[in-house]
Amino acid sequence: MKSTLSRALVGFLLLACLAPLAHAAKHARPLPARYQHWLNAEVNYIIDSHERKEFLSLTSDAQRDSFIEAFWRVRNPDPGSPTNSYKDEHYRRLAYANEHYGHFGIQDGWRSDRGRIYIILGAPKQIVTYPSARNVRPLEIWFYQSPTPVLPPYFSLLFFKPSIGEDYKLYSPNTDGPAHLVSTLEALNDQDRSLKILRKSLGDEVARTAVTLLPTGPADLDKFEPGLTSDMLLSSIEGLPDNPLTQELLNDRRLRERVTTSIYLGSHEAEISYAAYRDERGRMTLSYLMAMQVADPRLVGTRPSGSSYYDVTLRTNVRTAAGKQVYMQEDRMTGELTAAAAEAARKKRFGAEARLPLAPGTYIVEATLTNNVNQVAIKQQDTVTVPAANPDRIGIAGLLAYGEPAGVPDPQGVLPFSASHMRFAPRGAQNVFIRQGEKLPLVFQLWLNPAAGTSSTDKVRLHYLFGSVAAMRADPTRDDEEIEAGNRDKAGDLVTGHTLDTSALSAGSYQVVISATREGDVHTAYATLNLHVSPSEGFTDLWTAYGPAQEGGEAVDDLKRGLSAEAQGEDAAALGAYRLALTEGSGDMRALLHLAALLQRKGMSTDLAALSQTPARAKAAAPPAVLLAIASALEKNGDPKAAVRLLDGQLKLQPPSAELYAALASACEGSGDSRRAGELRARAASLKP
Repeated sequence: MKSTLSRALVGFLLLACLAPLAHAAKHARPLPARYQHWLNAEVNYIIDSHERKEFLSLTSDAQRDSFIEAFWRVRNPDPGSPTNSYKDEHYRRLAYANEHYGHFGIQDGWRSDRGRIYIILGAPKQIVTYPSARNVRPLEIWFYQSPTPVLPPYFSLLFFKPSIGEDYKLYSPNTDGPAHLVSTLEALNDQDRSLKILRKSLGDEVARTAVTLLPTGPADLDKFEPGLTSDMLLSSIEGLPDNPLTQELLNDRRLRERVTTSIYLGSHEAEISYAAYRDERGRMTLSYLMAMQVADPRLVGTRPSGSSYYDVTLRTNVRTAAGKQVYMQEDRMTGELTAAAAEAARKKRFGAEARLPLAPGTYIVEATLTNNVNQVAIKQQDTVTVPAANPDRIGIAGLLAYGEPAGVPDPQGVLPFSASHMRFAPRGAQNVFIRQGEKLPLVFQLWLNPAAGTSSTDKVRLHYLFGSVAAMRADPTRDDEEIEAGNRDKAGDLVTGHTLDTSALSAGSYQVVISATREGDVHTAYATLNLHVSPSEGFTDLWTAYGPAQEGGEAVDDLKRGLSAEAQGEDAAALGAYRLALTEGSGDMRALLHLAALLQRKGMSTDLAALSQTPARAKAAAPPAVLLAIASALEKNGDPKAAVRLLDGQLKLQPPSAELYAALASACEGSGDSRRAGELRARAASLKP
């Protein structure tokens, strides 16, 4: 059974995402040559995007040397060893690639496709070359046994020479196809005929590799139908440094180096899964589920009256991937249970839900779940990514498996796992557990290019594949769907869903892969989910809870997005979020405080002075530090009278202080009112301890 949910989402996030990049490019200083070479020619395939950004933000050679030392240290598989086998192996691969796949004397083999793959994956188990064959371009097939759990256990990679003067290019079944492998004009752009020529010239194994890079992948050698998993494999290889499993390993090693007294419990106790969605104004929110691995009857308490209840607190600490503090949040979840509901809850696993407004980026989420019934707490942490849409290509934000109730209206968009004002009860995101025989309802968000209106009727093709592909068991199951994209919003976002029939799957672990393509777009977007099917007799179901919406509404949400953007160094995005928060919640001075501090730090005195016109400052008492900064900016810009008006108005809203009287005296002096300035200085002196 299929279900398609379509709603309009979002607004102008793309500009907010691009503005910080333009700002950084404008102010970035060129790196010294040796550091440019290290970043762009030595570690460019193994450094993750956040490490790259952090390295580029450093301002001294000493900082850069320290960064490089730490970069290799966290990758050392044996921290107690006097040598670093990871580093040694990497530079061996780099030297080999430069020697064998580049131009003599130039040392540019790392730029080639074969050099890149050799550096990332190492030497293949086997290389079969086909330098010349009738009507076929020169080919090489590299066979790998996967060096990482991120990739399938076994796979092949195919390289071909597009022309005599060109270097070998990495082959993609979906992007290239057999037509790019044959040299005869008889089969120009005819994939089926090209496949037959390839099969006749080089045999079935080469033809099969042209269809799928996975040895056990389905391959029809008479009609060319490329497998979905081949391009997913290529995408995974390209994105290895930013892969969540890679990030988790590195973060564990970084934590290993820190001295900490906090208790960290691994996945034996609880697991975090998450999904990120954008609202109709382009703002990102991450929802996460902290699910217990086993049922805990102690979560259900009994009152003196005999009634049953639950009462838990979920405390969330958000840090950047580099460990910089962003903010903390606390959600209290409590409710009454009927006798039947209490009995059922004691036999189920519990999951706590929370909603975190965040700017795009990667974060460490540390969650502490406290059972207030018995004061027992469990702590878990995970690295999460809030994605940013690319305006030039289609994207998928992520997959969420949901249960009942599904699609509950959330008009304000304030509940966890809410997309386009519809709330979905989560069962899991990155990893999902279901009972054998169940169907699997999924919901996800598509990111398309913005539409001029809502009348556009172009289509998106969705391909679903699920099965034990990595384990090389039965052939994966496929399902296809085509949806109308005309009702996406002006930002190009669309929420849709699909129910997979997994009733034929036996107990075991599987992978779900969804790919999305759009008419006229050469790019393909992918999303994956790990599915664990358990026998009915051994399956433990899940129940979840979430707390009331955080106080402060959109203003506090945007304040948190500003905090997260600033913590990552995205000052332009932070300024936009703080300004938005200030207009949404005139009574909350925290946005004004952070906005003024950021403007002052960046030396933007004109913008700082303009805050004197903010309606918020006329309605509520502002922090003295903010007032002093704005008043100073006004005086610096030659408008002391505006500083007088600002401070006079605030002295009516808050208790007088020596600092405010002194600032007002300075403003009065600057405006020519020396007499009042003297009186105010006297008052300031009387208030000083």
